[in-house]
Amino acid sequence: MKKALALLVLAAVLVLSSAWALAAGDTLIVGNPTDAVSLDPHRTNDAASALPMFQIYDTLVKLSPEMTIEPSLAESWTQIDENTLEFKLHQGVKFHNGEELKASDVKFTFERHINPETAAPAAFMLSTLAEVNVIDDYTVQFVTKAPCASLLYNLTHVDMGILNEKAVTEAGDNYANSPVGTGPYKFVSWKKNQEIKLTRNDEYFGEKAKTANLTIRIIPEGATMMAELQTGGVDMALNIGSQFVPMFQPGTGLKLEQFNTFTIKYLSFDHRVAPFDDVRVRQAINYATNKEAIVKVAYSGCAEALSGPLPKNINGYNESLVPYEYNVEKAKALLAEAGYPDGFSQTLYISDKEIDTKIATVLQAQLKEIGINVDIQVIEWGTYLQKTAEGLPMFLLGWTTVTADADNGLYANFHSSAWGSQGNRTFYKNEKVDELLDGGRAEFDQEARKAMYQEACQLIYDDAAWDFLTAELYNLGLRENVQGFIPMSTTFFDLSTIYFD
Repeated sequence: MKKALALLVLAAVLVLSSAWALAAGDTLIVGNPTDAVSLDPHRTNDAASALPMFQIYDTLVKLSPEMTIEPSLAESWTQIDENTLEFKLHQGVKFHNGEELKASDVKFTFERHINPETAAPAAFMLSTLAEVNVIDDYTVQFVTKAPCASLLYNLTHVDMGILNEKAVTEAGDNYANSPVGTGPYKFVSWKKNQEIKLTRNDEYFGEKAKTANLTIRIIPEGATMMAELQTGGVDMALNIGSQFVPMFQPGTGLKLEQFNTFTIKYLSFDHRVAPFDDVRVRQAINYATNKEAIVKVAYSGCAEALSGPLPKNINGYNESLVPYEYNVEKAKALLAEAGYPDGFSQTLYISDKEIDTKIATVLQAQLKEIGINVDIQVIEWGTYLQKTAEGLPMFLLGWTTVTADADNGLYANFHSSAWGSQGNRTFYKNEKVDELLDGGRAEFDQEARKAMYQEACQLIYDDAAWDFLTAELYNLGLRENVQGFIPMSTTFFDLSTIYFD
């Protein structure tokens, strides 16, 4: 009798395990180190929020893996004149609430985005936008105040995802917790700092998602993330720490995707406050920073020293720039010349990302060599973004040029009109740089644009606007049975293409 009962229990366990395996095969579980700040594209501009939003929303146009602009919600577009860009929308596209996409939704989206009361962090990309006009239900025109060559690239940004006017109006202040898009996945639930659950949009106008459900788990600790990947707690692990790369060996059941990105890391200063209002101090810190040591110690070699404000392969990247040399004596001389012969003490603020702690620890030791005593203070990611927008004297941050266009990498971070949450958290101002960046926006000739951006890069480099640290390689871990992942240098990943073998 006991034996029969044991066999029944075992059979039940096997059935349950089999059922779980079938369910798991239809649910993609992705580990992400950082939780979203918001799921409203007009309320944030950060990478952690971009991941779920990229699945929920569609933009008018999108970037291919080769960084060419392709149709998305817009089936075609025409540059009517230098100030007018017209889009023809796909017909029959449905929002997740059942409403059909109309040109009026596009108009609503962008009018909300540029409304000063919205205070959208990504509004700097639309600073030239004058009006959005509905021609008919499926035709919409963007009219700019001046020629804007970057507009089409900027419209690929996830924060340009098209909203449904009815959904936003009905949800009011709660919209970020009940987002509605047209994307391949629909929102289900969000447990802050735990998980975001999405489900397949079976009425999607494009190719349907390969898995019925998508769960994004928030796992800040790298060791925990790797353990979950090894045991199957997650199918995919984003932004794996470089120290775990050697664990991806044949026979482990895991595989590694490693690729170049448009992501850079920098040490930033508030240019409005002493001692960082003095270019000699900022230059001294650049000379005191051994970038190769940071690459080796913090990234285990999975990065390279940064030579300026743009990553490689962006139109406008200045090939003539080289990383500031590591020269302690030159750094000390510059500090003394600036009036700090004995150095000074300063708090270095960082986010709660593991890589920031590693970099900060190396920087702390390096800056001590020139008399700068650094105290490291860690702030939770969402609060950190708010604090840096308000102004912190010295802090670590990163930027990804997600539109593959120099306007996104430079205008946000260095134009004086973008101070604060829009990107220029150093509160940097150089009138010549402003002039060049405005010129680059207005110039449709790509070679002329390139020359303007290269000159701007040189000025920003000479001003030591940042301590230019690293350009990062992206490490992404997968279970061996996970297929269909498409690497993107923008780090905007479409998870709808992924399936299980």
